[in-house]
Amino acid sequence: MRRNLAALLLLALLAVPAAAPADEGDPLLSVDDLLTLEESYEAFLGELEALAVERGLLSEEERGAWHDAQLGDFYQNGGYGSILINYMPGVLNLVREEETVLTLTAQLAGGQTLELLTMRRYTPRDSSLSGLMLTPTLTDADGVPLDVRYTFGAEDGVFLKWDAMMGAYVSVGASAVSDGETVVWSAQTPAQDAKNPVLTIDIIDAQTGEVLGGAVLTLTVSGDGYEVQDGALQGVS
Repeated sequence: MRRNLAALLLLALLAVPAAAPADEGDPLLSVDDLLTLEESYEAFLGELEALAVERGLLSEEERGAWHDAQLGDFYQNGGYGSILINYMPGVLNLVREEETVLTLTAQLAGGQTLELLTMRRYTPRDSSLSGLMLTPTLTDADGVPLDVRYTFGAEDGVFLKWDAMMGAYVSVGASAVSDGETVVWSAQTPAQDAKNPVLTIDIIDAQTGEVLGGAVLTLTVSGDGYEVQDGALQGVS
C-alpha cells in the first residue's frame, strides 16, 4: 500500500485544478498552487512519518515536531519544485523557528474550540513570508467545523490578505475579516523597548450574526522578531 502512495498522491493532485498556477516553466509555484496541495501533502506526511517510525528512523516522541518542521518547510521552500524528506537523529535542533508550523487552541465560553494555525516565529528582516500566517478554525463540542466569520485586529502592525488578481498579499489595514482563509499580520523589526503585540480575534455566526466570543493572541518580542509561545492564544468571553 505504501509503495503505491506516491502514485496515488500524484493522481489525486492531477485531479485538483490550481486556482492560479505559476507560468509554464516557472520553477516557483504560486501561493494558490501550494494551497491546492496542502491537504494532500498533509495526508502524505502522515503516511511518511508512520513509515519512518516503523523503520526506526524517527522516534514516536519526535514525530509531532518532525511533522510541524516538514509542513513549515513546505510553506517556505516547497514552491521550488522539490521537497527533501530527510531525517537524522538530532537534526530537529537545527530547524529554524521561522520555518516551524504551530497550532494553537483556545476554549470559548460557549464550549467551542478555536484552532489557529500559525508559525513559531516571525522575523521581518529575513522571513520569506509576508508576515505571520494566521489560519483560524472554530469547531463545536463534537469537533464539527462551524460557519463563522473572524475579525482580526491589532494596535501594532497591519494585516494582509491574498489578492488573486494581483497574485500577492496586499495590506487591508489595522483589521481584517476572514471566513476561515489565511490572514497575515505584518510589522517592522521591533525596537529594543517594544511591547509585546496583542492581536484580537472576534467571532460571529456567519448565518445569524450572533457573537460567539473571541480570543487574544499575545506575541512575544524576541530579538529582531516576534515569537509565538505555546500559550499565546487565550479565549475571552
